[in-house]
Amino acid sequence: MTSRDVAMEYLRCFCAGDINGLKPLLATNLSFKGTLQTYHSALEYLDSLRSTPPERCGYKVLSVTESEDSVAVFYEYQKPEHVIQIAQLFKIRDQKIHDVLLIFDARSFA
Repeated sequence: MTSRDVAMEYLRCFCAGDINGLKPLLATNLSFKGTLQTYHSALEYLDSLRSTPPERCGYKVLSVTESEDSVAVFYEYQKPEHVIQIAQLFKIRDQKIHDVLLIFDARSFA
């Protein structure tokens, strides 16, 4: 699986609400930094998702940019009540996501 494949599978699983599908994609020592949360391990991140599962939603990829060890995905997160533009940067090593930077305008959650 290429780094792009890993990032796109993460997005597919997340938007499908498939938390178990995310687990094999994440490195144990995952670092996740988002607009609203920060997590320091895959376990901490997955536990958070289990306690507040993501809603199933649609998504439309706007752009994917790749380098040797990272993939940036810009997409529309499509929920029935609104669409949010999101940017995510994934750092990937050995087909595992080690770092995630998630950026979006949080005002839509206010």
